[in-house]
Amino acid sequence: MCSAVVALKAVAEMALLFYMAQYAVRLLSFGRHEGNPVYRGIRFLTSPFTRAGCRLAPAGLGRRHAALLGFLLGLALWTALVLAKRQFHCAFPA
Repeated sequence: MCSAVVALKAVAEMALLFYMAQYAVRLLSFGRHEGNPVYRGIRFLTSPFTRAGCRLAPAGLGRRHAALLGFLLGLALWTALVLAKRQFHCAFPA
C-alpha cells in the first residue's frame, strides 16, 4: 500500500512541477508560447490533469480555466496522498 501511495504522490508532484514550468515558459515567451516547442511539450505532459479539470468544470466556466482546475486537482491529490502516507506510516529506512 505504501508503494502505491508513494508512486502516486511522485506523479502528482511531477504534474505540479510541470504546471509551474508551463506558467514560467508562458511568462518568459512574451505571448508567443504556442509556437514554443518546450511549452508544447510541457502542455502535453500536463494534459491528463487539464482534461480532468475540464471534465470537472461547470458548464459556464469554459476551457480557459481548465489548466488552473487541473493544477488545483493535482494539488488536492498531492495533499490527500501526503495525508495517506502519514496515516499509513510510510517511511523508507534511512
